[in-house]
Amino acid sequence: MKHNLLQVLTEMKDAYVSGQQLSDRLGVSRTAVWKHMENLREEGYVIEAVPRKGYQLKERPEALSQAEIKAGLPTKSIGQTTLFKPKVTSTQTLAKEAYREGTAHGTAVVASEQTGGKGRMERPWQSPEQTSISVSIVVKPDISLREAPQLTLVTAVAVAETLQQTTQLPVQIKWPNDIYINDRKVSGILTEMQAEADKMQMMIVGIGLNINQKQTHFHEDLQEKATSLYAESGKEWPRAQILQALFISFEKWYDAWIENGFADIREAWESYAALYTQPVKAMQGNQTVVGHMLGINREGVLQLKDQDGKIHLIYSGDLE
Repeated sequence: MKHNLLQVLTEMKDAYVSGQQLSDRLGVSRTAVWKHMENLREEGYVIEAVPRKGYQLKERPEALSQAEIKAGLPTKSIGQTTLFKPKVTSTQTLAKEAYREGTAHGTAVVASEQTGGKGRMERPWQSPEQTSISVSIVVKPDISLREAPQLTLVTAVAVAETLQQTTQLPVQIKWPNDIYINDRKVSGILTEMQAEADKMQMMIVGIGLNINQKQTHFHEDLQEKATSLYAESGKEWPRAQILQALFISFEKWYDAWIENGFADIREAWESYAALYTQPVKAMQGNQTVVGHMLGINREGVLQLKDQDGKIHLIYSGDLE
């Protein structure tokens, strides 16, 4: 209800709206309107109340909130159930718990600060308070185990599109799913799954986005490797707006993947791909392959051509 109230106040931002108008539009009592109005104020929204005129939204808080994330969100499923926590150990852990409790497809667990986040290869992911976004999305795709790794590439395309369209910054994807701006990492993606036999039950996509960090927020070992939207643009960005844009883009590409297969995802991924113009080194376990990227095949597997002309299929691992 809070997010519906906030949406009305946002639409009417240049005018006052009466308690009776809100009651009629939302289908609740004026007492319920007042209660949810007070809840919004407790979350940091500045709402002016003028006798015989009504309410007007004056200021929004910098902090994320469930109401802010959901207000006006046009998706069918992604983010429509949102579990917001200011601070968590891991959004992935909470998403798994939500799945076990029967949560809907598209549920998003969102945190403003994450203290124990992990990326691929169990690497730590730093998520300082009030500057980043950590989100884990629960999806229930009707796919085979063979197709499951493609979701990581679907997500990378959605994140890259979101950041490029929102900020106009030069966003690239580094195999398979790290998001870079000007050769520094701005976002990471982690996908986990649960399946029985050859049938997928659910997958959880964890996404970490560096939004408003300054370079000093990063550990000294990462200051030359990591970046944020603020560091690249010199301006602060509204995190709820970016998160909504991500939900919209993710739903678009996820639905396209489920309905039409991987072809469109492949084309979009390659349009954002980094490192095409230089030799790269791929490490898979104890094996190292040096060559040039030829793109990804129809299954979502990276192809590298070495100096002898042999084509290697790279299923996982980092590129250097």
